[in-house]
Amino acid sequence: MFRIFDLLKSRARLSKVLAPVQGRLFPLEDVNDEIFASKGLGGGFAVQPSSDLIYAPLNGTVTSLFPTNHEIGIRTKEGLDLLIHLGLNTVELGGVGCDILVEAGQEVKKGQLLATMNRKLLRGLGYDDTVIVTYTNDQILKGVSAPVFFREINAKRAVQTISYRSRLR
Repeated sequence: MFRIFDLLKSRARLSKVLAPVQGRLFPLEDVNDEIFASKGLGGGFAVQPSSDLIYAPLNGTVTSLFPTNHEIGIRTKEGLDLLIHLGLNTVELGGVGCDILVEAGQEVKKGQLLATMNRKLLRGLGYDDTVIVTYTNDQILKGVSAPVFFREINAKRAVQTISYRSRLR
């Protein structure tokens, strides 16, 4: 019976990570930004979007919103910090092109609409509209499944499964 309990307990520590936007899924190593490509901000994935709607990949609390509307930080109840980054170098736009629809401290659910991004405007201004999800403290993860890259994905569909390490007592 103890083994069944352990199995059930470990299954509960698995989380499916949803695509934050519809588009083409690709690895961080292919992002046209050295910090993300080198995983300097943690592991994760990127999407070349085909939609302007940005959704929450996991349940959690909004921990940070960058004043220029290009980053959203979320912390899960397990303590994982994820960063959703909208476009590359979009900080230079001072908030133009992205509208954040949540507030710091707000609880969000997987699949909840977080922001909109005007891809046409960003591309017209010469910016890359790639959406990036990173796990900035990925050392708390026990495992991360490898997504199937270079494919079209629908927003709010599972693209990766993560598992958490057991908490220290």
